[in-house]
Amino acid sequence: MALLSILPASFSGFETVLTRLFLLIAVLIIGPWAGVLLYDLLLYAVRSITHEIPVVGGRALGKARPRAPSLAERPSGHRRKFNIAPLRNDSSAESTSGVTSETQDPRWRHIKEENDQDLAM
Repeated sequence: MALLSILPASFSGFETVLTRLFLLIAVLIIGPWAGVLLYDLLLYAVRSITHEIPVVGGRALGKARPRAPSLAERPSGHRRKFNIAPLRNDSSAESTSGVTSETQDPRWRHIKEENDQDLAM
């Protein structure tokens, strides 16, 4: 029986089984995340070290230094356009005053997301 147990001594077997069950569940939940994190760190270290190898490394071959992907920049180098405006004008939405207006909301913008065809031109 554990020193800090609040259960009676007759429940020591049940407490042991319950403790092991919770530890197993914790390993099953945390284990894959920890494995992915360790794999990512190991991959970063290997890529950084192999970049520095003379003659066959990335620096010797004129390749760019390994970098983490960016959310704001496309692989081509162009910046992404982030837009929080709605994709289409939803006329079913009501204003807070209950009065509907036929004019468009002044915040409405027609911003087109760039795609690979636009970048090729």
